[in-house]
Amino acid sequence: MDKGTLLLLLKKFRQGNCTPAERQLLYKWLDALEEDSADHMALSDTEMQLIKQEMLQQLFPVTKNRMRMRFIKAAAVVLPLAIAGYFIWQYQHLHAGKQYAANTSWRTVQNTGKRLLRITLPDSSTVLLGRYSTIQFPVRFSGKERPVKMLEGKAFFETVTDQKHPFIVEDISGMRTTVLGTSFTVETNRTLQISRVAVATGKVKVQGTNNTTTILLPAQRLMLHGNVLIRDSISTDDLMAWTREEIVLRNATLKELLLIIKNQYGITATTSLNVNQGNYTIRFPATMALPEVLDIIQKISYKPKIHFTMHKDQLSIY
Repeated sequence: MDKGTLLLLLKKFRQGNCTPAERQLLYKWLDALEEDSADHMALSDTEMQLIKQEMLQQLFPVTKNRMRMRFIKAAAVVLPLAIAGYFIWQYQHLHAGKQYAANTSWRTVQNTGKRLLRITLPDSSTVLLGRYSTIQFPVRFSGKERPVKMLEGKAFFETVTDQKHPFIVEDISGMRTTVLGTSFTVETNRTLQISRVAVATGKVKVQGTNNTTTILLPAQRLMLHGNVLIRDSISTDDLMAWTREEIVLRNATLKELLLIIKNQYGITATTSLNVNQGNYTIRFPATMALPEVLDIIQKISYKPKIHFTMHKDQLSIY
């Protein structure tokens, strides 16, 4: 990189106006610093002083000249280290995630069966994966974090405590759940456009797509529906019911009810009713036959009152 370009980029960097491509040029310059000696630099001592002055204005933004001169004198000894250290930190921070993704193989697990699937992660944490659910995780955890991606469905995590390597689950909405050692459920559904996190034991930190942070304790739940965050309480019994092969719905809409029927029995229902209506509360074992479930739903339903007709594998609701 020629000296004119370097000085211009440093000025833009100080002002916070660097584009990602320009930052990459600065990082390449840093690589050159690491690989080559100072004798190979294309800058004179005077030009290096200009760079130092640019960095000083960023590190010590004082308006009065006298105060600025004091800072310049005090920083003269440590500034070269500060410049190198600052760029090294920026470089490592930017590339850490990319290097992790590039150097680590990821495994995708999809549960297409009729039973829950138990998975052991590389750190010996365990995941109970629900039906029609998909997660991704590295073949080994080699970075500062233990990342897992929740792509669809529901999973119950029991994580191994590791203070230095937080366990992080990110779903398709971008919501991130960070823990050190605890048990919790993460659920994400494209059809309903819903993401949920509920805590059974311990404590988790949930970061939403707008960078809002929420701390959840046992029996607390956070739901992201579209762009709306809703926090409420849930009994531990209800939270853990699905891990015991029980189906629990509370104040569910018809749309949620139809999704449960589809996931549990592989049946897609058709209806002309408003699927966003309904207020259904029901609990039944996952092994219960579909006709029995439909009979119960028909009896308890209201607003709207629903009826079912079944012809072969076609379920109609009216």
